[in-house]
Amino acid sequence: MTMRCFFFILATGCRAAQITFTNTQRLLFDVDGNQVDAYGSKVNWFNGSYYLYGNSFSTTGTPFGIKSYSSTDLENWKYEGFLFNPYSSNPCLGSGGCGRPHILYNPKTSTYILWANAGSSGYQVATSASPTGPFTFLASTAAIDPKFDGLQPADFAVETIGDKGYIVFSVLNFHDPSAGSIWPPIFQTLHISELTSDYTNTTRVSYPVRSSADDLIDQETESPDIFMRDGVYYVAASNTCGYCNGTIGLLYRSGKIQGPWTRQIISGYSCDSQVEGILPLNSQQGREVSNYVWHSTSVPGGPRVGFGGHIFQPLRFCSDGSVEDLNCYSQAQFNVEFQSGSGPVASGAATTAGQATPLRATYSPVCDSDLFDLFQTWTVAKSGKLRSVSVNIAASVQTVPISLTVFKFDSYADLVSPE
Repeated sequence: MTMRCFFFILATGCRAAQITFTNTQRLLFDVDGNQVDAYGSKVNWFNGSYYLYGNSFSTTGTPFGIKSYSSTDLENWKYEGFLFNPYSSNPCLGSGGCGRPHILYNPKTSTYILWANAGSSGYQVATSASPTGPFTFLASTAAIDPKFDGLQPADFAVETIGDKGYIVFSVLNFHDPSAGSIWPPIFQTLHISELTSDYTNTTRVSYPVRSSADDLIDQETESPDIFMRDGVYYVAASNTCGYCNGTIGLLYRSGKIQGPWTRQIISGYSCDSQVEGILPLNSQQGREVSNYVWHSTSVPGGPRVGFGGHIFQPLRFCSDGSVEDLNCYSQAQFNVEFQSGSGPVASGAATTAGQATPLRATYSPVCDSDLFDLFQTWTVAKSGKLRSVSVNIAASVQTVPISLTVFKFDSYADLVSPE
């Protein structure tokens, strides 16, 4: 029997739009030309706009607050600022670093609920009336299943499915004698719980997310996300690596959160990235989800460097609910229809400049700005006075001052061999 795999493209309507994703043109810059400084991020659809949330690593070189960006077309992203003021009381300075933040919306209370990793103490929870904050943290952290007392909660995701909220989380077990003493610990396992009705805590009852093999792959899982398609629960995840530039891509599925779960390895290195989440997209308002997009962090050169980015690829489902392997071909293109936002397309210094490097291009990292002089040339498009020049420095933490000098010359010969 031939198994047919597919992803949906619905008929275009008045609110439908289309975007082309690739494996090499990463989401790197906002509309002002600044780095999209958001790692371990998640994209949500709230109130007619798309919002991207993630940890800031470029401010101090370590997790420092949570930044937010908004877009109506999934291509032009506007910086919306920190979700809370990290310069006053900053819960992200602890062991969890507010890692992999997620936000839910509770329509009963018209409240946005932020969850963030608080390390050994559990998960920080904060609330706001706006998807961009400011968020106010609750007095206590969320409690997880007491059978994990003494262990360390780690990567997680929260999501609403119907009128219920769920958390899928990993637990680090450094105590088991089989775990060893070096990173990664063998036992970082996934579990799922329902949330309380207000989405600010768990019910403290959990079920494991693992395959019948219960092997080393199941025991080294992190960066999860959860979604439902055709009545089936799916959990996307990766092998333990910590914001690395390539790891196993995993997808679990089950008819109920109690399991049993069927596991798929859909990529051996996730197209040089690590999964951050799944972005459900529908092509028209009121329609059911037509595409589930695999969203991952692409970090060439190693983990947590400032020159990171995000790549997107639609999952291709088969008739039995399984998914085809990710397409990691460097020239692959994925045309995806989606519902555009209700507001205008964001614009800024980079999109309105007379001349500018495109926001989306195949960029390569240059990691020697501390040691060398770098230069770039361009031919002006028109005569007149040059009023401003901007350069984006996508750095982890710039350790020496940078000076920018602009020279005018009439020919390349004047540049390379001046009289």
